[in-house]
Amino acid sequence: MPKGWSPMTDDDAREEDPDPLTKQELAEERTDWALERTLLAKQRTFAAWLRTGLASTAVGFGAAQLLGDLEPQWVVKSASALLVLAGAAIFVLGFVGYSDTFRKLRKDGVKGFHPWIVGAVTAAMLLGAGLLLFAVLGE
Repeated sequence: MPKGWSPMTDDDAREEDPDPLTKQELAEERTDWALERTLLAKQRTFAAWLRTGLASTAVGFGAAQLLGDLEPQWVVKSASALLVLAGAAIFVLGFVGYSDTFRKLRKDGVKGFHPWIVGAVTAAMLLGAGLLLFAVLGE
């Protein structure tokens, strides 16, 4: 037996056991924290979608600039345009995922970035991707 250890009696267990109301409050608090963690995770995931979309559009634009002298031109432009369009699709997928989760969490009272704010960021990214696509195909 370890030093200072003694077996717990039933009376000791009852004294340390919180009343059912306190257990209920603790469970609700843990649930609230879990909902907040879920929202934070979804926000991080949206940021990851944006990073991936930005990388795709940047690679597409960079490929058009660096490989612009290669022949046949249509291959370079097509591949570059495909990468830029893939980036735009990634932006949209990230927005859809965030807004779906936010709507579900909002029913439970969780506050976060409203989907119209995230939609505005997504629209700005799509505008940028459209400009890059114009730059890639317009040359």
